[in-house]
Amino acid sequence: MNSPKRNFIYILCSILTISITVASFNSSEPLQPDGIFVSYATLSIYNCNNFSMGVHCKSGDKDIGFRVVNKGGLYEYRVRIGLQKTTLFFCGFSHGKIKKGIFDLYDASRDSDRCNKCTWKAVGNGIYGYTDKPHQAVLFYKWIK
Repeated sequence: MNSPKRNFIYILCSILTISITVASFNSSEPLQPDGIFVSYATLSIYNCNNFSMGVHCKSGDKDIGFRVVNKGGLYEYRVRIGLQKTTLFFCGFSHGKIKKGIFDLYDASRDSDRCNKCTWKAVGNGIYGYTDKPHQAVLFYKWIK
C-alpha cells in the first residue's frame, strides 16, 4: 500500500526532475562537449594599408572588442560556430575619425564551407577574403569612404 506521504514525495521528486531537465535544455550552453555540437573558425585580419586602422568586431551576443591594428599588423580571433550555422560576426573599420564601413566577416551560412581559417586583408580599396583552398583573394567589400 502506498501512503499519502510516499505519494507526495514521489510526485515532488518527479516535478523537481522534470524542472531540472527543462532548465538544462533552455540553457545557452550545450549539454555535450563542444566538439559534438559546435566547430570553430579562426578569423585573421591583416592591415595592409600604410596607416593604422581601428577594428571593432562582435556578434549579436559577443563583443570581441576594439583594437588598433598598426600598418602591417594582425587582428586574429577564434569564433564558435553553432550547428544551425547561424553564427554571424561583423567588424567595423575606421581610419582615425573616418568610418570605413561595417562588414560581415564571418557568416556561417556563407563561410562554413569556404574557410576554417578565414583570412581577410584590408587594403587601399577595401577588404579581400581568402579561401582555404585554393588560396584565392576576392574583393568582398569596398570602403564606403
